[in-house]
Amino acid sequence: MTGYEYLLQRFVLQRMYRHRKEVWDILEGEDFNPICNQLPKKYEKIMLVIPVMKKFSGGCTSVLRLGSYLAKMGYVVRYGICGNQSKKDFIEAAKYNYIDFDEEVVEREKLYEISSDIVIATSWHSVYTAKRMNGYKMYFVQDYEPYFYNYDERYLLAKKTYEMGFHIISLGKWNKNEILKNTQYPNLHIDVIDFPYEKKEYSYIERDYSSYADKKKLIFAVYVKAAGKRIPNIIQYMLMKLKNEFLESGIELEFLFYGEIKKYKTVVGKNLGKLNKKELKNLYANSDFGMSASMTNISLVPYEMIATGLPIIEFQDGTLPYFFEKESAILTTYHYMDLYEKLNDKISNPVKLQEMMQHAQEQIEGLSWEKSSKQVSEIIRNIGKRGQSESFI
Repeated sequence: MTGYEYLLQRFVLQRMYRHRKEVWDILEGEDFNPICNQLPKKYEKIMLVIPVMKKFSGGCTSVLRLGSYLAKMGYVVRYGICGNQSKKDFIEAAKYNYIDFDEEVVEREKLYEISSDIVIATSWHSVYTAKRMNGYKMYFVQDYEPYFYNYDERYLLAKKTYEMGFHIISLGKWNKNEILKNTQYPNLHIDVIDFPYEKKEYSYIERDYSSYADKKKLIFAVYVKAAGKRIPNIIQYMLMKLKNEFLESGIELEFLFYGEIKKYKTVVGKNLGKLNKKELKNLYANSDFGMSASMTNISLVPYEMIATGLPIIEFQDGTLPYFFEKESAILTTYHYMDLYEKLNDKISNPVKLQEMMQHAQEQIEGLSWEKSSKQVSEIIRNIGKRGQSESFI
């Protein structure tokens, strides 16, 4: 066995053992029966349950934004760690993701001792912990998480969380559609809120779209993750071929990837690694197009790009059409020639590019975390009222 083979085998075994521990921790004391969700007597104390706080995580940052705005509305907000992370490391990562973070953090060992009016699970892992905590159970769903896995144990356990009797709040309507399509549990309670972005952090940048027709070099900001749901191999193959097609027309394409660790090697372009907000804004400001693959629930990336005036490329088989008019982006198939033709059409006809961006800007008008957090607050305040379910979009 070579050194490489030994290291690979060791890595695979460590991952297997880690997954086994993850599954066994869930199975310990779990009966998989739906809860009887007791209505709260008050609506003051909220516990947001998170497995671990990760730096650069858009999902974690969204939970922090929600909690921060709820705290500003007068709720007593706390964060509960249900994974293997210290309070110190949680707070350090939280402050990195969201500089205004200032809420109380409760360590895993103390979660079951604290009573809250509302307990909000924020991922499928956290549902199994939140289920045993004191308080009315809600489930903030940012994505249909079973799709993150092959059809394995974690897929099944993630899918099971929608049948636990929690009051679900879906970030956008796509999650709700997937849950209803894939779950036979008869008593689903799902509310939907707008998918927001933080407009204060990504302001509009004036661009001369008419200049695109004369450019001999175009720069693309490409969001890439090694996760399968981000189709990194399809994207890189398409861009490799796209580069060659445009070279024949005398136009050079430069691809700047970001979102994955710096050691991740792309077959074309340059990987900038994980970027902070300042670096992201600078990248968007100096790029001509942005590209992202929202194959499961849409991410913040297309919103941030559009907010800065950056024309975006997405996939027509993805979820962007659930959130934007189709005219708001260049929607491509998986064939590079389809992307070439659509991209070339927009470059050759800058008026079309201008119209596309006008559509996109109209779609994000009025969206904010403050507004979506107010929608969550309204849902909470309506708990217990007859006909309480309401979708805001």
